[in-house]
Amino acid sequence: MKIKSNVKRFLCSAAMALPACSALPAFAAQNVIEIDDTHPGIVINKQNMMGADLAIWNPPSRYYDMTPALVDGGYTIFRFPNGSLSNDYHWNGAGKYDSTGLWTPSEESWAPGFLGETIYRGTTKDNYGFIRRSHLADGDKSTMWWGEILDPKDPPWIVIEFPEKKDLDSIIIDWGNLRPKSFDLSYWTEDYADYPGVHQHAENKLKRWGTVKVTGNQTKYKFPTTKARYVAVKFKTTELPSKGVQIREMKLFSGSDDLLAGNDYKFFAMSTRNGDKPRTDWTGIKWHFEEFMTYINQLPKLVNGQKAQAVICVNAGTGTSKEAAAWVRYANKVKKYNIKQWQIGNELDGEWEESGPLSARQYAARFVEYARAMKAVDPSIILHGPLFSTHKMLQKGAGLNDGKYWMAEFLRIVGEAEKADGKRYLDVVDLHTYPYWAPENLNAKDMLKASLEVAQNADTLNAWMNKYLEGKRRVFLSEFSTSVQGTQVWMDYPQAAGMANIFAQYAVRFGDRFQALPWDAFGDIFEGPDHTWGVISLSALVKNGSWNRWASLEPTAEYFGVYMAFKRFLESGYAVVPVKSTTESIVPYAICKGNSCNVLLVNLTDTKQIVQIDRKSEKKKSSNARVEVDVFGAEQFKWIGDQRDAYPYPKMGPSGRRLEGKNSDIEVPPFGTVVVRMNPPAQANNAPEALAIALEKKVMAAGDTLDLFMTAVQDGGELASAEIQIDKWEKKSLTIHATPDDGKWNSSIESFHIQVPVTDKVIKGAQELKITLTGKNKKKTTFKVPFRIRGAYRTTSVMQNFDNGLDNVSWFPVVNGDNATSMDAKIINGNPPLGGYIRHDFIVEQPPELGWPNYSGAYYAVPEEVKKSVGIVFDYATTHNNPKGYHELQIMSSQVEDYDEFMIRLKNTRGNWVRDTLIWENMKQEGWGKTIPQLDPTKIKNFAFRARHSGKGYISLDNIYLLGEDGKEVPMPRGLRRLR
Repeated sequence: MKIKSNVKRFLCSAAMALPACSALPAFAAQNVIEIDDTHPGIVINKQNMMGADLAIWNPPSRYYDMTPALVDGGYTIFRFPNGSLSNDYHWNGAGKYDSTGLWTPSEESWAPGFLGETIYRGTTKDNYGFIRRSHLADGDKSTMWWGEILDPKDPPWIVIEFPEKKDLDSIIIDWGNLRPKSFDLSYWTEDYADYPGVHQHAENKLKRWGTVKVTGNQTKYKFPTTKARYVAVKFKTTELPSKGVQIREMKLFSGSDDLLAGNDYKFFAMSTRNGDKPRTDWTGIKWHFEEFMTYINQLPKLVNGQKAQAVICVNAGTGTSKEAAAWVRYANKVKKYNIKQWQIGNELDGEWEESGPLSARQYAARFVEYARAMKAVDPSIILHGPLFSTHKMLQKGAGLNDGKYWMAEFLRIVGEAEKADGKRYLDVVDLHTYPYWAPENLNAKDMLKASLEVAQNADTLNAWMNKYLEGKRRVFLSEFSTSVQGTQVWMDYPQAAGMANIFAQYAVRFGDRFQALPWDAFGDIFEGPDHTWGVISLSALVKNGSWNRWASLEPTAEYFGVYMAFKRFLESGYAVVPVKSTTESIVPYAICKGNSCNVLLVNLTDTKQIVQIDRKSEKKKSSNARVEVDVFGAEQFKWIGDQRDAYPYPKMGPSGRRLEGKNSDIEVPPFGTVVVRMNPPAQANNAPEALAIALEKKVMAAGDTLDLFMTAVQDGGELASAEIQIDKWEKKSLTIHATPDDGKWNSSIESFHIQVPVTDKVIKGAQELKITLTGKNKKKTTFKVPFRIRGAYRTTSVMQNFDNGLDNVSWFPVVNGDNATSMDAKIINGNPPLGGYIRHDFIVEQPPELGWPNYSGAYYAVPEEVKKSVGIVFDYATTHNNPKGYHELQIMSSQVEDYDEFMIRLKNTRGNWVRDTLIWENMKQEGWGKTIPQLDPTKIKNFAFRARHSGKGYISLDNIYLLGEDGKEVPMPRGLRRLR
């Protein structure tokens, strides 16, 4: 038997045989990294630095599956309820609304929280599928926008934005009970206002049509016909009632055409009053506050004793300061959770937030109000603001078109409030970073270039903090990734370089008082502007049919990029030192302590770079440094494919190499990430651990390959070996001695790939891999990986071939909604060998309040033989007239108690017949409920062939056969492909 252990030489060292090195060309390093370790700067403190977002949209089981990832990655702070939904979320479902839509939680009881949506919507909403029309022009005078006065110097106002210039000549406004004495009507004089738009432009390029007097419930105003793209309705505080302004309906005319009757424009309404109603399209959230606290309280402490802590983001969009203070009281006084870190709202400078956008003054007023209320309950809490949506300090104006910038004004106003009150309100300056935005041609090179923007913006932020705030404040990067768009690019190894690069730019500036939280812990992939699929997330759903240490999940390149920066590069007690590269191809970061240094290298190019490192302190003396080089690139991790079914292969984490002898050349792979550790600290007592373990197939047959990936780590030590043992392989046990991908066991982190052919002599049934890691200190750790060797699949019985008429088909329709949604059936007779088939014609109507794609289903009863089957083979043909529509096969099981059924998406065959195979133990759930490790055929209740999304079409079925691994084969009709 031939066993393959993939070995790839990365560094040519003096310890290698001369013939191996002589084949390589000799040349000088392309890049020299010069470290000035004689001028130390800030000292790194990793205490509670790393955070993860545990969002309410995921089921609890996702986070329990992620526990090894969070512990191994050093994550100790966990954010709840999430990002944007924080401004929609009411933490206590027990309570009541007042007459204006303000939610007051109960002081006597607690119930799981719920989501609300503003009842005073002014800004057009379109955020990740949550689409709502502005009340300013929804054709319904029973709804309204209510703008409140948060700061007298910055009253509420409105901007209307069209995609291009329009001929405008008149306006009609229907007022609510709160109406102004007058308002200013203006237009933007230029063709285009750079992002974020007129409402946050630093300059004022508005020109008034006039000041319009308001004398009744409706105001009509005619002005000279003007070609304009942006229109502003502005108010003066002296002209408004004390409670603000209310507008029930607006119309803006070009001749007789009301341009606001359609959807080809967007409203931006500043300073929307809080107040909401419960959402009906998203209810029953299982990941509530108490479930979250139960989870983080059971997380094991890290090896350094750090314990998991909560970071709570209170609702500052539709909620109130009273509700936020009640949360502090419940958490810290009633439940004694002693939660220290609290964020006030999320990205309220953004129009995508409920009740957003707010100007700097408006948010500052709300922040100070919340801070006073929350610290009155518990003065020891640490408050975060403003959770600014961007790292670009000079992009967003403060909101008055007065040349001032949003973040600077916020810091100035809060700083003045602190001085006036003699109290500190802002403990942590909190912001987000997503540097790469491109409508098309998304690529790794431009992404990495964009990630370099962080540095100068972080310096600007630091200067403003020093200018406007007394004393040092912590900095929390509470969301970051390279982009917010979904694309295959973010799934591949360059994403690791981008994440490490962003992280490092902040860490070397604020590393003595810094926290970071990569977005997101888990998110399902979605389609990007380039029509490839991806997600910005630390984890992704495990590949169908494979096994991973993270159960239903597996690591992404993003996870490993953060791991390289936080776990391999940063070290508490090390000082940031000046460092530079002789070329722009490599971006370096360095920290040192005594004779130890860590250097992070990011390759911005698509070619391999050769690097040498010079330390200023060692120029006059010879170096005997022990040097480890940790590498992450395409040889460790590669994303295969660009659609929903794409997956990583290989799927390892970083891998270490030792620089030995006189060799000092370091290879940084294309778009790769490298950490060079010079004289790393030794910790003799640590045992080896697993960072990543993956088995490409958890069920194999003769002719397949047992395909194992693993990354092992021994912090402060050196790994010596890995032994893989299978007790029942052929007639005896099998033992494999793994070889790391560089050929040597000599580092504190090693990755390896093992491939073993599965012959027909291998014993069938459930088996187990035992992986024993041994450190140089003789400490051992064993891990077990389950797998199964199966027999050959064969069709063993006919479940349904539709040859005997509709009366002999046991099916029934299940449709959702009291509307036109329907599912029918008819038998289309045919001649042997294929015979007849069934055609299900469907109509799906999408209820406007439904937050997920509606369905129409044909449910099939299953015979007793299903319990002994391993899967099915079936023929089908589908159509759907909605490009967003799709079809799925759902397998209902009594194992599932929360409707998160096992399912697979079918192809839209556009009427062509295909044959497909479904294996029960490879089935996955939809992903929002409790994870069931594996579908048990004895628990299957029925099958459901379903159409999703609004539209019409059909699902035709034929020749549904059950699969087994033994017994007599019952042949299927030939003519179509049999296996996937």
